[in-house]
Amino acid sequence: MRARVVEIYQFARSSFWFLPAVMMLVGVLLFVVTLAVDKSAYLRANSTTLFYSGGATNAINLLQTLTGAMVAIAAVVFSTLMLVLTLATSQFGHRLIRSFMRDRANQAVLGIFLTTFVYCMLVFHMVGNDPSNQFVPGFSITVGFGLALFATGTLIYFTHHMASLIAAPEVLETVAVELDAAIDNLYPDDGSDDASPPALEAGAQDEIRAQGGGYVQAVDIRKLTALAAHQDVVIESRVGYGEYVLPGNLLAVVHGGALGDDATALASGYYLFGNNRLTGHDLLFATNQVAEIAVRALSPALNDPFTAVDCINRMGLSLARLARRPLPSEAHYHDDRLRLVFPVPGFDAMLDAAFIPIRNYGRTSVLTSREMLRVITKLAPLVRRETEWAALRSHAHTIREAARNGLSEENDKARIETFYEHAIEALNTARGHGSTS
Repeated sequence: MRARVVEIYQFARSSFWFLPAVMMLVGVLLFVVTLAVDKSAYLRANSTTLFYSGGATNAINLLQTLTGAMVAIAAVVFSTLMLVLTLATSQFGHRLIRSFMRDRANQAVLGIFLTTFVYCMLVFHMVGNDPSNQFVPGFSITVGFGLALFATGTLIYFTHHMASLIAAPEVLETVAVELDAAIDNLYPDDGSDDASPPALEAGAQDEIRAQGGGYVQAVDIRKLTALAAHQDVVIESRVGYGEYVLPGNLLAVVHGGALGDDATALASGYYLFGNNRLTGHDLLFATNQVAEIAVRALSPALNDPFTAVDCINRMGLSLARLARRPLPSEAHYHDDRLRLVFPVPGFDAMLDAAFIPIRNYGRTSVLTSREMLRVITKLAPLVRRETEWAALRSHAHTIREAARNGLSEENDKARIETFYEHAIEALNTARGHGSTS
């Protein structure tokens, strides 16, 4: 149930309709409140020039103007947003559409216009809605006029926001923030560092296979652990967040006993699949999004190595964040007994997801090869584990070999060789000082 709630929450955040729909409901509630104020005897006895005091005909004309303007401006806002999304898709990749859709400012601006439209339509319906056809909700009309002025002001902000939203540094930071959030979710800074794999019995007595298919978006860890405890077994998951599963593929193996058909189906249902990957717990997908910006910048259509350099440096910041965090345990316990083993991607997997695509497409660029080696040099004193040190050293060597094969100028090759030597020296120094374990 908790995993399903998380999935619904992620879907709502990624959708463009959720916040505007909520704001429209707020507009309906605001109409109910203001109409009650208009109908109160106190307001009729103490009306002031601050509120609308014209006739019904003028009120109808004013509300018609406001509703028409809100619809027209909302159409402009929506069309502008679609244009920006089209440009973002061609320049930064279709995977980033979700990041643009999640932008709260865009959702809020559209929601403000739609809320004003709905509110004014409801007020328009109430003008002359009495036996004498003379009822004018002056307070409600005044509030609607104020909402229209506020909505017009947000149009100025929207123009500025959309201009900055499609800038490469802004797009990069938006995606990188999601990467940092994924690191925080998977690698909490709780002070524990458990890198030892849990001991499992040899062999498996049962298997859990997928009933559906798609990307693993969420897994109900708590219920899987509770189910394993109830069945007195240990479940070892063979898939993690973001992996694509086909119907019938192996999800997990069971140690210490066999599950019945009902329990197996229940365990399979705790894995939730979807058509898209989510960045909440999918560390590698969040890394791929940043790497995709760099790869597209290196394409012949854009030929922008400086954006790729920005991506490499920003991923270096996230890698440093990960290197400082303690390793989370893959083991999950119930009453101090091991019940579930669920894989967590490590530093080396994130480094592969970050550097391999950039290295493959940037081997002919001196700037990208140099910057990757510089990031490795900066990360060297920060890593604390042998696997992290080995991953950095392996990538440094592969980057040098790729540059040797991709660059044509000997001077460029010599520059890369110099940066490679600096990276290896930093790694050896860090290892000699005991920064790895």
